[in-house]
Amino acid sequence: MNSSPSSVPNCIIALSLSAALAVFAGCNPKDGVREYADGMAAYEAHSLEKAGKLFAKSLVFAPENVDALVMLARVQSERGEISDAAETIAKAAALDPGAPDVALLAAEIALYAGDYDRAIGGFTAVAENEKLEPEARALGWTGLGIAEMTRDRRDFARIAFLRAIRLDRRNASARYHLGLLYRGDSYGYLDAALEQFDIFVRLGETADPRAVHAQRVIIPGIKADIARRAAERPGAQRRDANASAAALARAEAAWKKGNYKTARSEYEAAYKADVLSYPAALGLAKAWEKTDTTAAGSQRALDNYKAACSLRPGAIATFLAAGNLAMKLKQYATAAELYSRAVAANPADISAIDGLIRALRNAGGQTKVADAYQRYRDTIPVRKAK
Repeated sequence: MNSSPSSVPNCIIALSLSAALAVFAGCNPKDGVREYADGMAAYEAHSLEKAGKLFAKSLVFAPENVDALVMLARVQSERGEISDAAETIAKAAALDPGAPDVALLAAEIALYAGDYDRAIGGFTAVAENEKLEPEARALGWTGLGIAEMTRDRRDFARIAFLRAIRLDRRNASARYHLGLLYRGDSYGYLDAALEQFDIFVRLGETADPRAVHAQRVIIPGIKADIARRAAERPGAQRRDANASAAALARAEAAWKKGNYKTARSEYEAAYKADVLSYPAALGLAKAWEKTDTTAAGSQRALDNYKAACSLRPGAIATFLAAGNLAMKLKQYATAAELYSRAVAANPADISAIDGLIRALRNAGGQTKVADAYQRYRDTIPVRKAK
């Protein structure tokens, strides 16, 4: 009896590793060449039933044609014939156990079947095989990330996608799924999600249904959500940009003279006049940190740093300052979230990754996640000081 992938989330089905299998596949059958070629044409035309029959006929003439076995398994998988697909890809694996396209498809089929251990093992084997080309390893990391998404292990999924992108910056599937992960409730990093979907659309084929959907639905939806969040911020409807700018100018003048308490008062006035003013929120955070080193004063500084971070998600230095202050206050979960957002803004920022690892190790119960980020961090070359 054939099983169905209907229980698998759409994000899994969207992996479309078949588009990448052409990187590895080469057709050199003993016979059945025409049937194989016709099967490929039918597959490209999305005529799966016809393609399946043609690949099966090709295998009658050349039962050891691994390419035909791979394509037949792909068709069976897409038709929901998971048991048949598993049997077919097992034959291909027996004939060519080292082929990355075979290993990737076997892992994908295992994922559809709900066999997570086998799926993760298969994707990991490809991802960590340093003898393979970077593009092939990136597909392994992408598959692993998708498998982790299905298990709601957000950090492990993110790390896998980031490692895929480090190996192949043009890996559209990793970009797409990282965007889904950031957009979802587990992260809610809308600006980071928007960036990944923008890149995905630029990388994708114009006829790709996912690219069309991302461009027409997902990206406009994220932009609308970002605008709505700003509009719903308390005080956003009572903004007075002119008053805020005037207070901000007075604050900066006072700061330059070393009158930090006066500067704090003016930054506060500027922020109250315009709660969407990043410079005002940041200035107020720095002023509290400068003028009041008590626990209460440090908390006021942290609260304003967090407000500034929410206003400018790409301001890595601000996230790092906020994370460092949270660590000082032993608010490790808060620090981890702040460093995590900095990593989303720049996945190659060593300070952000190191901060995240440090916060996770102090937070308790996060050792495995911290170790995974450490392994990712070890893949990033450290720039030597000039």
